[in-house]
Amino acid sequence: MGTVKKFLTGRGVGYYLSLLALVCGITAGALYMATGVTSFNPDLNSGALWCIWLAVALCAVTIVFDIKEIRYVAAMLFLYGFMWYLYSQVTYIANVFVAIDGYGFTAGFIATFVFCILSFAVALLAGIFTAWRPWAKIKKAEEAADEAV
Repeated sequence: MGTVKKFLTGRGVGYYLSLLALVCGITAGALYMATGVTSFNPDLNSGALWCIWLAVALCAVTIVFDIKEIRYVAAMLFLYGFMWYLYSQVTYIANVFVAIDGYGFTAGFIATFVFCILSFAVALLAGIFTAWRPWAKIKKAEEAADEAV
C-alpha cells in the first residue's frame, strides 16, 4: 500500500490532467467517428482522426513517462485535430447559420466540439502543471511539525 501511495503522491498535477486529457481525447475521437458523417459531410476527415488519435497515444505515453514537452505536443495535436474537425464540418456549420433547411446543431456535433476543446485545454494545462505537486508542500510542513514536537 505504501508503494502505491508513494507513486500517486510522487506525481504532479500534470499526470492526473493527462489522464483526463486522454479520456476527453478518446471521447472526442469516438464521437467524431460515430457522428461525423452527415448529409453535408460524406466522409470523415483523416487529418482530424490522425491528429486526435496521435494525441491520445502521446497522452498515454506521458502517463508512463513524465515528459513535459510531450504533453505540449499532445495539446497542439488536439488543437490541430480540432481545426481539421471544424474544416470538415464547415458546410454543416454554414447550413445551420444560414438556416435554409431549418436545421440546428445536433447533439453529436456539440458533444464532439466540446470534447475536442476540453481535450486541448486539459492537455495544455497538463503541460503547464507537470511539476506542480501541492500535496508535497503539505507533507513537508507536516514532517517539519512532527520534528518540532
